[in-house]
Amino acid sequence: MKKKLTIDEQIEDLKKKGVTFEIMCEEDAKKFLRYNNYYFKLKSYAKNYPINPKNGKYVNLEFAYLVEMSKLDMYLRKIILGMCLDVEHILKTRMLYDVSRNEKEDGYNIVKKYLWAYPNTKIEILQKANSYNFTSDLAEKHSLDEEYSVWNLVELLPFGKFVELYTMYYQEYKSPNYSDYLQSNKFLRNAAAHSNCLMSSIMKPKGAKKFRNALSQAQKEISLHARSKYMAYPTFHDFVALLFVYNDLLKEAANRNMRDKTMDELYHFFCEKDGRVLKYKEYFEKNQVIAEAYRFISGVIQYIKKQNNNPKHKRYLKI
Repeated sequence: MKKKLTIDEQIEDLKKKGVTFEIMCEEDAKKFLRYNNYYFKLKSYAKNYPINPKNGKYVNLEFAYLVEMSKLDMYLRKIILGMCLDVEHILKTRMLYDVSRNEKEDGYNIVKKYLWAYPNTKIEILQKANSYNFTSDLAEKHSLDEEYSVWNLVELLPFGKFVELYTMYYQEYKSPNYSDYLQSNKFLRNAAAHSNCLMSSIMKPKGAKKFRNALSQAQKEISLHARSKYMAYPTFHDFVALLFVYNDLLKEAANRNMRDKTMDELYHFFCEKDGRVLKYKEYFEKNQVIAEAYRFISGVIQYIKKQNNNPKHKRYLKI
């Protein structure tokens, strides 16, 4: 078991590991660890920095760099969570619209099939009826019913459960949908909602390159090497998947203003000189891992913004 450390001891531990305090002094660092963020979470961002094998200390790592990464992570999580909530709302709206037009589906049949396939879901709904939350009244109202309607159920299901229902519906009734892409959205949504560190380890174990081909038109903004490399890492893969789903789902005229506003916010955040990411760009210019990762994401955002302004562009994903 690791020893519990006071804030003073946390500072000393960082210093032993090679972290310096030239930009932010030790007293300000102590205040930050007391009032703004905690040691375990802040130190996780150090994974993006190399360690000198000779002395076991971090190379070129200032405490202020960790602070800045934690702030950027916080701002990005807020943007991502807002995007994920928009996606969830539009998916529910589109699915219920499809149900309303489907002469083969009465709104109850698909729920029967879903609850048969996922029996624990009904138990969870009944538990909601006996606890306080914003859907407890709805859950209680239908707790004695033998049958649930799909328009009731979508209000009671968390996003992960809704993805199961959504996937089942479009397997049953074939029509364009986003089932293939929603696991990535779910993972990123959960990470953002639970304040997990998205930037704590940019280079995590490799995953699928599922959406790499969707970037094949972005040759000016992103090199083939970068597409192949970064789409193999889960955090980048899931973020790009969210960007594609978001921009495809909200491309209709009724949602386009919301889409463009979000993309303007992302473009300003990542790409503009007075945006938040570039505010202290000198902190990260010597870190090749962070600098290259930034260039990839900013390239994706520039590509999407350009395509959104192209009247000939149709969509990013095959559905």
